[in-house]
Amino acid sequence: MKMSKILVVDDEEKVCWAFEQFLKSEGHTALIASNAQDAIEMVTSESPELVIMDIKMPGSIDGLDAIIEMKKIDPNIYIIIMTAYGTMQTAIKAMQSGAYDYIVKPIDLDQIKIVIDKALIARKQSQELAMLRSEVMGKYQKDNLVGNNPKMQEIYKLIGTLTTNDLTVRIEGETGVGKELVAKAIHYNSPRKDKPFVAVNCAALTESLLESELFGHEKGSFTGAVIQKQGKFEVAQDGTILLDEIGDISPKLQTKLLRVLDKREFERVGSNRPLKMNARIIASTNKDLSLEVQSGNFRSDLYYRLRVMYIKIPPLRERKDDIPLLVRHFIEMANESLGKKIIGVDDDVMDVLLEYDWSGNVRELENAIKSAAVLCKGDLILPEHLPSSIKRIEHSSSVYHSLDSAIADVLMQKIQSGSTNPYDEIIDHVGSFIIKTTLDQYKQNQVKAASVLGISRTTLRKKMKE
Repeated sequence: MKMSKILVVDDEEKVCWAFEQFLKSEGHTALIASNAQDAIEMVTSESPELVIMDIKMPGSIDGLDAIIEMKKIDPNIYIIIMTAYGTMQTAIKAMQSGAYDYIVKPIDLDQIKIVIDKALIARKQSQELAMLRSEVMGKYQKDNLVGNNPKMQEIYKLIGTLTTNDLTVRIEGETGVGKELVAKAIHYNSPRKDKPFVAVNCAALTESLLESELFGHEKGSFTGAVIQKQGKFEVAQDGTILLDEIGDISPKLQTKLLRVLDKREFERVGSNRPLKMNARIIASTNKDLSLEVQSGNFRSDLYYRLRVMYIKIPPLRERKDDIPLLVRHFIEMANESLGKKIIGVDDDVMDVLLEYDWSGNVRELENAIKSAAVLCKGDLILPEHLPSSIKRIEHSSSVYHSLDSAIADVLMQKIQSGSTNPYDEIIDHVGSFIIKTTLDQYKQNQVKAASVLGISRTTLRKKMKE
């Protein structure tokens, strides 16, 4: 553990002396204050990483008030409260005021060492996360996009370029990769950032509803149109409109959208009066639009209008080196939304997360971490906190790892003993073992065993005789 500057605040001289000796023995620098007012001044002048403070002290300021004042000076300071009055209300008030932890006197040195180490680790990880986020976001500060992978770095550069113009953008990527985040990053870092950002899910509505949603309608233009309604193109005026899942829109709406792109104007449903459209258009899809054009599902002229600028977001399985960074980011989000103080994940958990395929991409990882955070009662997410679908992958992986190790050991023994055909010997043994175990499991029912193994009954009988 790196040497840290720790401030101890207590009006009992013996307590301060004991802490000073203990902290020095642990390699830390000890600062001592006998009242809250002096402690607040020392936070300003000495900038300690951690404060250990009694809740009851002489003077007009007690420990709870001091926490609030210290947090004003340094929002990132970590504070541990000590008290001889271990009531629930005292603990609640201390944590509500911003304390990291709370311990009851008399102090057990083994206990306080654990609490101090945890606090310093949490502070260090919080600083590292802030630093990593700053580096990743770079000068463009791209909303909640997180990733250091070279493919993501190229996307950041593209976003930076696109914030300086109003070109139409097409974003492609699998479900859950963060297409809307990229669109928002372009909008909120552009001169249009103070104007509306409007997202429309084109796959969620029928053709008629989507037409009304995009272009609006006049009163009486169809059954149920009892009032005039603005469409999303009007609502997004001077801002940005995201047409999400554009690959799913009908041929009719493709034609109308083509006119919007060409003429920068449109009509409400039930009206012939053209309205000017000044919103920037960003389109996103989880389909390969070039293949959709070849199959006749998407207009080629619309495809080329949307091809001015193109961003392809990689799936998470192609940038697994970003998973630790994403995990930290999602833990911080979970801590904030759930009121938790989780500092990270167990090493075994990280191994599982790195091995998992993430068909749902970043969104699936985010949901997995949030679900695990809900179940986590300590400061580390453990394997048992992971969703069952991911734990099944973990179990399967560990079983195959054990099997691989066992086969490797047997193979080396065969080779060292001078076997001339170790491959057939091992394959025959494993095959016989699988068949015997399956037959035993199903009480020698050959039909059931063959079905479970995915082989014919004839093949099973043949293998039984070998």
